[in-house]
Amino acid sequence: MAVTRRKLHEPSTSDQGSCEEVPKIKPIPTKRKISALFFFSLSAFIVLFLLYTTYQRHWRVNTIKSGLVNIEKDIALPQNKRILVGVGGCLDVFVRAADLLDALSVTPPPSIGDPPQYLNSLEDVLNEFLTFFVEGAAAERFVQSEELWLKIRAAALGLGPELKLGGNGPVIAKRMVEEGAEVLLAIQNEKIYRDRISREIKLPGETIDTEQDDYDLHIILEFDKGEKWGPYTASRGNRYIVHRDKHNPQLKGLAAVRSAVKEFNPHLVVLGGLQMLDTYPFTEDELNARLKEIGDFLSELPIETLVHFEMASFVNPKFLKRLTDVILPYSDSIGMNEQELPNLSSLIRTGNIVYISDSKIKVSKTMDDTRELLAILNELPRQKPLTRVHIHTLAYQAVFTLRDNNKWMSGITTAVKSSLTATRYVCGDESIDSTKIKMILDESFSSSAIPGSQRIPIIDSTPVSCWPDGPYEICLAPVLVCTQIKQTGGGGDNLTGVGLLYHLK
Repeated sequence: MAVTRRKLHEPSTSDQGSCEEVPKIKPIPTKRKISALFFFSLSAFIVLFLLYTTYQRHWRVNTIKSGLVNIEKDIALPQNKRILVGVGGCLDVFVRAADLLDALSVTPPPSIGDPPQYLNSLEDVLNEFLTFFVEGAAAERFVQSEELWLKIRAAALGLGPELKLGGNGPVIAKRMVEEGAEVLLAIQNEKIYRDRISREIKLPGETIDTEQDDYDLHIILEFDKGEKWGPYTASRGNRYIVHRDKHNPQLKGLAAVRSAVKEFNPHLVVLGGLQMLDTYPFTEDELNARLKEIGDFLSELPIETLVHFEMASFVNPKFLKRLTDVILPYSDSIGMNEQELPNLSSLIRTGNIVYISDSKIKVSKTMDDTRELLAILNELPRQKPLTRVHIHTLAYQAVFTLRDNNKWMSGITTAVKSSLTATRYVCGDESIDSTKIKMILDESFSSSAIPGSQRIPIIDSTPVSCWPDGPYEICLAPVLVCTQIKQTGGGGDNLTGVGLLYHLK
């Protein structure tokens, strides 16, 4: 059989019938090559930039934390200090705000109404709660309606929370004792409180037993930054407190402690918790009697005994004006947060209060408001000069201290200890995990809103700034803000107690 041979490059007949022309691949246009390269380069740059800025933020937070802790190591606790803390106390229950609202079978309203002066209905509570919720502000309010209070109380206790000793006085006292101070607490010495108070804290008189339910209860509704309830979002983590106290407004703790003051001979008297009298349904004679009791107590103290007044959230301007007229002339020191400073400042200047203020106040405005407040208060008739003001905010701790005084040390001690206490308490972490904190204060700040004012840098390795300002020294320390909040209620009381104790000479 003959075999037909063909050259390797010569196609067969069958191949010729099915052969198709292979399309030519077009080269990518130069412009498209450049666009792709630019997009890739830009993406890589953005990724690298984000990684770098994240590293920078983490490095800065770590450096500031180390700087604050290193300063803290050199701060010594004043020895043998006796502190009287008042007034009153309560039992606290902490609940998630959304859980309690669900338990009350309420739904988010389509809009927020005007906040009421008194709480007489669930609608009143909702309108006021949401006002503070969206602003990320704290508030504490008396419930006028007993029926409403019993409904809220039953719903809160039905969630199964633990009853804890609370109130400004007991929390401040507990912290001061833990730091080594000797403390007398102005609270009624009842078994329900004594059983929950450290034995190291002194109470006036003998312990008495009372009815199991005869105590003042505070319900603390907590919420986190970014938390949503219906269409509403919290701009900051905080708490809203409701109560219907019957013992604290009568100042039973103050009455109980007055006979023990002379023997105890305190170096410092801390007055807090007086917001319990705000909006309470006193008759005019009853209110006059309570205010006179406070005035008499202060007037009986030796002139060398320091007095600190801790502000709070008030809504009744007439009451707050009368209260401050009694207390401020005897006060060596005042403590406030960023909500309470504009409240008190407005009251002193105009006779009105700011119901709710911006929770993100610039440092320069805080400085100016405090200077103005000091100038006005020191011009009014006083029993003693105002030598100290502590402004505690989410972002920083600022302390004004009269430079020519023999009672207080430099404000650097208060600024540092208060800053670290705030972070440790809210995070629930003594060591402060750097992955759970952030800085919200800028790298520098202006000492005043007046154009041309000094701009003060924050040096990360030594982050406390102190400078002379007229007759006062101002010290400011940044706060490392928790990104994973464990608790907020009681934070201000803890840093107040620490700040005062370590400021004493």
